[in-house]
Amino acid sequence: MSTKRIQVALAGASGYTGMETLRYLQYHPVFEVVRVYGNQSAGNTLDSIYPAYAGVYDMTILPLDDIALENADAVILALPHGRSAAAVYKLLQAGYKGKIIDIGSDFRLKTSEDYLNWYNLKHPHPELLDRFSYGLPEFNRFALRGSDYVANPGCFATAIQLGLLPLAINALTSTVHITGITGSSGSGASASPTTHFSTRTSNLKAYKVFRHQHLGEVGQQLGILAEKNVSVAFTPVSGPFVRGIWMTLSGELNQTCDLSEIFESVYYNAPMVRLRSELPELKTVAGSAFADIGWQQDADNFTIGVAIDNMGKGAAGQMIQNLNLMFDLPEETGLLHSGNIL
Repeated sequence: MSTKRIQVALAGASGYTGMETLRYLQYHPVFEVVRVYGNQSAGNTLDSIYPAYAGVYDMTILPLDDIALENADAVILALPHGRSAAAVYKLLQAGYKGKIIDIGSDFRLKTSEDYLNWYNLKHPHPELLDRFSYGLPEFNRFALRGSDYVANPGCFATAIQLGLLPLAINALTSTVHITGITGSSGSGASASPTTHFSTRTSNLKAYKVFRHQHLGEVGQQLGILAEKNVSVAFTPVSGPFVRGIWMTLSGELNQTCDLSEIFESVYYNAPMVRLRSELPELKTVAGSAFADIGWQQDADNFTIGVAIDNMGKGAAGQMIQNLNLMFDLPEETGLLHSGNIL
């Protein structure tokens, strides 16, 4: 018996996140891409921007201004700060009745004040913030199932929460020191000094120490889910590779416990989280939608390791996981494939 295809449209097709979204959608047994939108890329074919899609997607990118005419079952937004909110407003003003998922940052935070504080940008449509559910499936899947509007978490925020929330929810620690090394694709497709090969290769560089914008949503979710405040000291680092986030979270437990029991009880029914017997490696998740988590415990001291692909579980892969839930599909549909073996 054939399965009815669910039609989806994508805004922001020419960016790295949009490109990765198309890569995941080509494998999906239910979702079907029917239209793609862009700004400066409008009028170009997909394969003229990303030749790997020749023979896969025969589509021309439409102007983003035309998105108000969209009638697909779902719209996926992979747009820069501030652009997604404008697109959602246009869609709703035009009477759009389908589902919307934003991979960008516009609907992750619940207040316009927090958005201004963390993104240094006035939110274009704060009246829409309450409509969106926060899309971290491992901790919010019941609210996401059947939801019409979902905000995809940030890549660093995803990795931090997957490692930290099992401890925070159980009130096991009060201070955590975090270091996360990210690949150059996290900076997007536009060229900049931070993504220049000569600057990035053979180099490590810390940036936005204690002030990375993803900490806003981490603090928000800790406040919602945890029973006590947790102090997070986060150092993001630019790494000399393209894909992935490799992160360690270290601290001291405030009561005796077995981390193995904690993580196994939290993630026993989480198909996109793989618990490892040692700290994970980046290569095992690159190109996939999995998150690998491992830990070391020495009495009350702990180090937790989290590895994700910043464009997979940190963006497009997690978006597919959320979109599956929005359409009442098994959350792992179309996602159970490995990344790059070599």
